Amino acid sequence: MLGKTLRMVGLWALPLIVLFSLTASADSLAAGYISYDVTVPGSSAEFDIFNGTGANSSGDATFPITTAVSLSSLSLTIDFSDGSSTVEGASYFTLAPDGLSFDGTPIGIGGASPQPTEAILTGVFSPTTVTMFDGTVETITAAFSATVLPSSPPDLGDGDLAVIYATTSTTTSTVPEPGSLVLLGTILAIMFSLGAWRRLGAQDVLRKLPGLMRAAALPVALAMVCCLLIPAARAAATVKQGTVTSPSSGTAGNNVNVTVSTGWPAGDTKPADVTVTWASSCGGAVSATNSANTLTKILPGSERVDVTIPASLATGNYFVQVADSVGGDTDFTASNCSEIQVTGSSRTLEACVPASSLGVVAPLVGPAPVKAYIPNGSWCCSYSTGFEVVQVEAGGGPAVPPVSIVTPDDINSCAGNPATGEAVCVSNGASVYHVSASNAVTALTSGTTGLSGFSGGTCENCGIAINSNTNQAVITEGNLTAPSGSAMQVLNLSNNTFGAAFPMFHEVSENVVVDVPDSLILSADEDNQFEVVGFDAGGNLTTEYSMSFAGSTGEPDSTAVDCSTRMAIAPLEFSYPNAFFLTDLSQAKYTPGAPGSWSAPYSLIQLDPAVDDAAGPCGSAVAPGSNHLAVITGEFGGSEFQILKLPAAGGTGGAAPTLPDYADVACVPGFSAGYDPHTVTAYVSPNDGKSYALFANWDTNPPSLLKADMAGILALPRGANGHTVIGDSGCLDPAGPVGSTVLQSISSSSPE
Repeated sequence: MLGKTLRMVGLWALPLIVLFSLTASADSLAAGYISYDVTVPGSSAEFDIFNGTGANSSGDATFPITTAVSLSSLSLTIDFSDGSSTVEGASYFTLAPDGLSFDGTPIGIGGASPQPTEAILTGVFSPTTVTMFDGTVETITAAFSATVLPSSPPDLGDGDLAVIYATTSTTTSTVPEPGSLVLLGTILAIMFSLGAWRRLGAQDVLRKLPGLMRAAALPVALAMVCCLLIPAARAAATVKQGTVTSPSSGTAGNNVNVTVSTGWPAGDTKPADVTVTWASSCGGAVSATNSANTLTKILPGSERVDVTIPASLATGNYFVQVADSVGGDTDFTASNCSEIQVTGSSRTLEACVPASSLGVVAPLVGPAPVKAYIPNGSWCCSYSTGFEVVQVEAGGGPAVPPVSIVTPDDINSCAGNPATGEAVCVSNGASVYHVSASNAVTALTSGTTGLSGFSGGTCENCGIAINSNTNQAVITEGNLTAPSGSAMQVLNLSNNTFGAAFPMFHEVSENVVVDVPDSLILSADEDNQFEVVGFDAGGNLTTEYSMSFAGSTGEPDSTAVDCSTRMAIAPLEFSYPNAFFLTDLSQAKYTPGAPGSWSAPYSLIQLDPAVDDAAGPCGSAVAPGSNHLAVITGEFGGSEFQILKLPAAGGTGGAAPTLPDYADVACVPGFSAGYDPHTVTAYVSPNDGKSYALFANWDTNPPSLLKADMAGILALPRGANGHTVIGDSGCLDPAGPVGSTVLQSISSSSPE
């Protein structure tokens, strides 16, 4: 009986193997997946793309394409719980360091924000002729689509995903696959040993081949399952990870995902059993260890491992590796690591408070209220003395009406400390006002000894920036003994004491900013000098370094920095076409001296000729955190501004930075940009996770506020130049159907 069965299997398997060796029908090949990733639970989420081709291929049939296939012409349509829908273009995504995958832009999901309910991704594959893991070549169609649906309706939840499939064309192969040749040889040997060739004859076998194929389909399929799958079950597959995490960068304390592309044991379903190690090199000394939060199946043998970036990690690149050695399921250690760029503790990021004349207190953790501090004056002129305290977001608490703080002098600048809820405002004279969280005011006097002059006016106290890590304020001021006529002075907010004035060789910027990760104060001035001032652990100012910008058609008028990547910007006042400098501080080199010098790669970014800020690009701010969004605006009137999408990571090898994208808002009805020193700032909401630009509107008395959703503006349709936002009747109107989705006017007038 056994001999008869073997002869039947041999005869039935032969034609099917020959058929499989000669032809291959259209198929779907897994090329990656798009997932909905909640990076900050209750606050922000994003759609990230894992590209499972090239270096991320699994090396087997799970993600089988070994050719590096790029994804282009990306478009993401997102439906929300409030019935709205938005279409995000390619600018929503940032290419990950593996050169294949993409990180999405965070969207707010906290508070009253509408929740995503569905997302459809479309795009194009290139190239379309690809090599598979087994050496065969396939042709795939260029277009693809993937739809992310909720696993627990009605809203999408963390880990909801859709596999991105490449559809093959029907092709004919003239070379049998190696596996088919081995199996064919085995069957022929069995047939020969059982005498099948002698009984039937080789010519009869070939002549009867079509009929045998039709009659033997099911038995042969079962035979092939026995031959192909049983040996595979005996050998444990290698557990392989993608080369980068999703997203590929993140802040300590936030969540990211490790993609296991193949080899995940079927019985391993307990997140607590999965150990995740974080090291500065793959297999090197371990920096931190924790466990997975959740596990989500992508395809059989592949898994999405959600994990929290340990709060103890400092800023730097890390290599993440998953393993399981807990009893009760299959033990494994991944054969490789996934790289991630980590930004140090959130507390450090919180300390990178944007600096300009408009102050904001936006706590990192919510729900929490957000407050703005609006100076009523400027260097040249004022509506009235004092400043306004305005609630920008209630954060789940009661609505608080605006409060006017009366002072005897003109206030030109304010800055907030999100760690303490306090603020500091400075006057055109020597007065400094320390404002408590409950609006109690303590009047102080700085060490200024004279006037400092700028294109927009003169001042004794000229501006202020806050380092909330050390609870200190940095005041820029006039100084008669300094070579530049200006100085910086540190105010300790814990005891309201001033340090010694630090005289500057080059004039201070109209807006300085504290770059916390490297303990620096950044100051790009109107003489095309970019000054960097170091400070020690005690907050004492130590050394001034200078770098001269070349190629400027204007003059740097303010300074802003993305502390998570070290990208700094300096807008160029009076530049036509409008322009700004973008420099990469992560590659900076410093030479001590009196003053010292520094150098770093930088680029002159010229905006579209249609961009025409009043007085050119002047004010600037970067929203703290890992969203990499900045704002630039003019001054002394006009309502035009730009939202910039900055690089998601610092560069290497001296490469000059490039700007991924920007959107230009040509006009806002009823809005007028403030006077020097620039009434603009930016913050990340503790309530919905979105990045917002905040402007003081000098078209009202006292100045009101304009709040702009930065990512929302980048996502709006644009005109023919690719940058100018198509608004409401030519402008982006806070009262119009388009503008109202991304702009909000906030009154600063106290109730009568």
